[in-house]
Amino acid sequence: MNFTSKAKKNRCFVLEMALAIVLLGSCQQAAEQENTATEQETAVVAAADTAQKRPAPTFYLIPPNLVRQRVWICDDAASDIFHTKADCPVLLECRGKGNFRNVSLQRAIEDYGRYNCQTCSKDLDHIFDEDMVR
Repeated sequence: MNFTSKAKKNRCFVLEMALAIVLLGSCQQAAEQENTATEQETAVVAAADTAQKRPAPTFYLIPPNLVRQRVWICDDAASDIFHTKADCPVLLECRGKGNFRNVSLQRAIEDYGRYNCQTCSKDLDHIFDEDMVR
């Protein structure tokens, strides 16, 4: 009987070791996947951080009837436009990337250096047109 109990112990030991190796291997794969996911997220954040804004407008002329108009901006590192509609699809892409601000048109241009959105405020292109006859 000593031989069978030793054989059972040896089999159990071998099975336990095999199970431990399988578990360690799966943990290592999970850790590698997490590292890869973290590296990809870091690369995306770094790409967003390195995106450069256009320089602030050098020329703009706001008509008197638009001086008090309120516009929306996305206060993040990459956005350089203002929006006249709060439900603009371009503005909604800002969710999770930055904060929304509602500011006057004049402040959006002067303080934040923003241009008009071509989706929701294309009609305000004339503000930045130097050659327009006024």
